[in-house]
Amino acid sequence: KVYCANSDSRSVSVIDGATDSVLATVATGTTPYAFCYNSQNNKVYCANGNSATVTVIDGTTNAVLATVATGNTPKALCYNPRDNKIYCANWGSRSVTVLGGASDSRIATVAVGSRPTALCYNAQNDKVYCVNDSSDNVTVIDGAADSVIATVTTGIRPGVLCYNSQNGKAYCANDGSDKVTVLDCASNTVL
Repeated sequence: KVYCANSDSRSVSVIDGATDSVLATVATGTTPYAFCYNSQNNKVYCANGNSATVTVIDGTTNAVLATVATGNTPKALCYNPRDNKIYCANWGSRSVTVLGGASDSRIATVAVGSRPTALCYNAQNDKVYCVNDSSDNVTVIDGAADSVIATVTTGIRPGVLCYNSQNGKAYCANDGSDKVTVLDCASNTVL
């Protein structure tokens, strides 16, 4: 299945990947913006940017299982399969909301930098990385404890990042300085 956000209609279209036909239209909050998938519980999470919520969708039935309150302007999601948690970066609240994958409820809120805009998960070290656009840094979150391990300075206006499991490094693109910051994920330092 493919999920498509329909901002104007406050909904998500569920598309059959084989036939390219719409299987269902699921009501969400205002401005559905980002998705992530929980493979352990077969759930799809949709961040609703102007509703300060995440809609939890059953991957089999396409029914809404829950609507969970987050911080202001949820902008990015990522899934932690080791601890069965979902992380939501709240651009307008300087925070990351942590949801339990089994309970579909908020289990923690982690303070981060200004305008968190992207997330990625490091399965090797059970860490979540949060890019803070206006703080010019990345917050490193412990996946088990949901606490901040480190804050790493990047270039100007970091926007996106990804984790490379082959070399244990995270790469962060900095829109304002035309550079990529390379982080060593074991030591939480810039290489």
